[in-house]
Amino acid sequence: MSTQRGLRPEDRPLIAELLDSLPAFTDDERAVALELVDVALAQPSSDGYRFVLSFHGAPRDGGAPRLAGYLCYGRTPMTQSTYDLYWIATSPDFARSGVARGLVSTMESEIAREGGGLVRVETGSREGHGAAVRFYDAVQFTRAAVIADFYAPGDDLMIYTKRVAQVRASAAPPAVEGARAAWPGARGEAPARGEALAPGEAPAPGEPALYDAAFSYRDYAAERDFLLACARRFGARPVQRVLSWACGPARHLAAFAELGVGCVGADGSAAMIAYAERAACARGAGAGIRFCRAELDERPDVAPVDLSFVPLSAIHQLATPAALERHLRLAASLLLPGGVHVIEATHPVDLTPSGVNRTEWTELRGEQSIDARFRIHIEKATPDRVVPVSLEVVCSARRNGGAPRELSSFRQVATWHIPDLAGWRRVAERVPELSLVATLGDFNVDVPFERAAAWRLILVLKRL
Repeated sequence: MSTQRGLRPEDRPLIAELLDSLPAFTDDERAVALELVDVALAQPSSDGYRFVLSFHGAPRDGGAPRLAGYLCYGRTPMTQSTYDLYWIATSPDFARSGVARGLVSTMESEIAREGGGLVRVETGSREGHGAAVRFYDAVQFTRAAVIADFYAPGDDLMIYTKRVAQVRASAAPPAVEGARAAWPGARGEAPARGEALAPGEAPAPGEPALYDAAFSYRDYAAERDFLLACARRFGARPVQRVLSWACGPARHLAAFAELGVGCVGADGSAAMIAYAERAACARGAGAGIRFCRAELDERPDVAPVDLSFVPLSAIHQLATPAALERHLRLAASLLLPGGVHVIEATHPVDLTPSGVNRTEWTELRGEQSIDARFRIHIEKATPDRVVPVSLEVVCSARRNGGAPRELSSFRQVATWHIPDLAGWRRVAERVPELSLVATLGDFNVDVPFERAAAWRLILVLKRL
């Protein structure tokens, strides 16, 4: 059994003991961490440093529950709604047991209840080769900036951010019964359904809406701007018309439509297209987006475009190099000369034990929470980099502080092919109409894939 609570005076020696058990911390770092404890204990009414402590209920030598980990955060001075995550530490006895994730989730819940805001955390690049950066990636922080040689030559300052949405009283998106989510690899097994809704209860999302809610944390406007930057930097024509393959709920296209760009969305799921059409109309973008049904290896019925893209690692549902080549030939046939095709792929290191192959996150919607778990089952990967993946999304409701009750859920299992960079280059070389002009490591045209901070593999191909 595990419990969480705030800081008490008797916790100081427990925190000191925990810090002493972590060899990664220097003596100076331990001293700073304990200074924050002392400040918080001396000024309990201050908003500057807040603590969340996690205790494990299994007694040691018949004593009290053990301190499994703690987190320190607080409001950033001279900002309206920004918070700093100052410190997070987990006892080695509880490593990889979900303690750190639980602490971050509690912090985000508190920030959401206070109106939401931006969370910032800083770390060094040397540490970033280890568990710290993998953890921040896994809990959906975004690498916002890097300052080279900040701590020492070769040790960069890495700044992560995450936006926490305000808890709203609005109902979740309407149900779409019998739907199949356009999650990458959605050809997997059928979903499990939750229990029936009580009279007057807000409807839980059907699969497309539930998928949309689970991935709503992404900054679609920023990703749109990144795609446009790719076209400017690596292409040779203005962007007036775009195509999103595996478009899903079409949030990227809605962001493009805001700029007056002509948009086409292709997806293999009829249910997802129906949901995307309704969602686009609800967002006021319905007139600017046209949809058609086509898988990634099928030609959609669309006119040529200036920019096309495949988001959210959807490309990996094409499970062979031949299927990838087929897709690239189709993309080339639909691009005008000088246009670019952008693929957001999984970083190849995520197919190894040192990569980010398990991710969990939560979206809050009023009294409902949407909990998502994604896993790359690397223990079952084949030598040719084919691997099973699974996605589970659960919508639950909590009333009057009671236990959560599941409203709806789905679980999908699929097979992905995750090439390394050499594999991508081999496939691209077989499509002479396209030139692989950039391999990026982030949603930033100035971050190459080779940089240590890279966490995605984003390929940019230009139509010759």
